[in-house]
Amino acid sequence: MQNQTMNANVATKRCPYCGENVPANSQKCSHCGEWLVTRYGKSWVKTYLLCCFLGGLGAHDFYNNKTGLGVAKILTFFGFCGIWPLIDCILILCDVYTDSEGRKLSRKPTIEGTAVFCALGLLGGAGMHRFYTKHIAIGWLQLFTFGGFFIWTIIDLILILSGKFKDADGNLIKG
Repeated sequence: MQNQTMNANVATKRCPYCGENVPANSQKCSHCGEWLVTRYGKSWVKTYLLCCFLGGLGAHDFYNNKTGLGVAKILTFFGFCGIWPLIDCILILCDVYTDSEGRKLSRKPTIEGTAVFCALGLLGGAGMHRFYTKHIAIGWLQLFTFGGFFIWTIIDLILILSGKFKDADGNLIKG
């Protein structure tokens, strides 16, 4: 009887994904497993590509609402002639770079391999698709060996297209 009284006093909210009632202070739904709070910032791939191609202009900082840093990079002669964006690229690849609210960048492959396929097509020899799917060590190996002289890249392309490529969490990535 006492447990029923205690349960009635607990505030609840509905999960927007499955509709079940969960405790109001829950960060993750106990029924469907979806996160109920925003844990990640902007896209990792977009941030990295902006940093690579427009890093001296602070484009990746503006994208992540770090306006002050973006302006500082412009005013310091394109981020000390590219040194600052190079450091940011390394931070992004090592999953240390955060947005303006201190959240890590989102690496969740939500668009069924399209981003992985694009990373493979644009920068596949450099292993960017491996960084995107949280295979950091393999990403570095592919970066330094040009995708195993593109043999590893071709194997990954076949795995992606056949739907057998997995991210570091074990989720299948479909092409």
